[in-house]
Amino acid sequence: MKKLILAAAAAAILAMSVAAQAEPAKFRLCTGNSQLNYFKAGHILKSKSSAAQVEVVETKGSIDNLDKVTSGECDGAFVQSDALLVYSARNAKAISSLERAGILYQEQAHMICNRNVNFGRMVDLNQSHTVAIGPDGSGANTTWAAFVMADKARYGKVNTDTRSGLRALSAVADGSQVQCALIVTALNSPFMKVDAQKLGDRVVLVGTDDRDMTKGAKDARGQYVYTYGEIPAGTYPAIQPSGTVYGTKAIGTIQLDAVFVTNNAWIDAHDREYDALLRAFANAKPEIAKLAQPQ
Repeated sequence: MKKLILAAAAAAILAMSVAAQAEPAKFRLCTGNSQLNYFKAGHILKSKSSAAQVEVVETKGSIDNLDKVTSGECDGAFVQSDALLVYSARNAKAISSLERAGILYQEQAHMICNRNVNFGRMVDLNQSHTVAIGPDGSGANTTWAAFVMADKARYGKVNTDTRSGLRALSAVADGSQVQCALIVTALNSPFMKVDAQKLGDRVVLVGTDDRDMTKGAKDARGQYVYTYGEIPAGTYPAIQPSGTVYGTKAIGTIQLDAVFVTNNAWIDAHDREYDALLRAFANAKPEIAKLAQPQ
């Protein structure tokens, strides 16, 4: 009887061991607001991954993501490329613990201003203006911090406000406290395509194409963080400036990459699973790309 009990116990332990080995490694992925693209992209990656069990974590934004990944609360994250620049200035040692795993898509720096400000480009901002950039750690706040780092004389004097989303949009439409808002998002995001255009009689897009930014802001690898981009004519007809003859005209912008980063400690502990996760990310990219260019 004793032998049977021992045999049964041994079999149970063996079964538990096999089950533990068969269970996929957990990968905690920091993303962003549940209503925005990074969170949705996380669930797309989760649907493609089998070797690693992806847990999609809602967060406040890119800087919050980097805080969580470097502290071990998350194993990887989706972040703006300029967040790496801003974060490295605060904590260069922590940023060295991360590996860039890939690029999701490109995002544009959209700036919406009250129509009464009467200028066409971000470089015309001065100390009399207030720009809504969202709370600390958000995408727009991070991009603005990078702008100030790159050209403090020009952007350091501009007033900022922590309002974001519809609250910021409403404040810009009013124009008394906030004259402009910075929104970092892919082209044709629902916020720009739907919400912003509803206020087209009060707000207008202005260019963020400060060429100095594309030449001055570099990441830890010495690579330029920003490139010059464009919002094509007719993308947001209600809020783009009128064309010379008819329709609307294109708007110059600064654009940046949305990047997938992973904690090196997780990679070292899960070498085989990481290869599979990278394969899953490659398989997920076509579907993720559609988030940046919705039809």
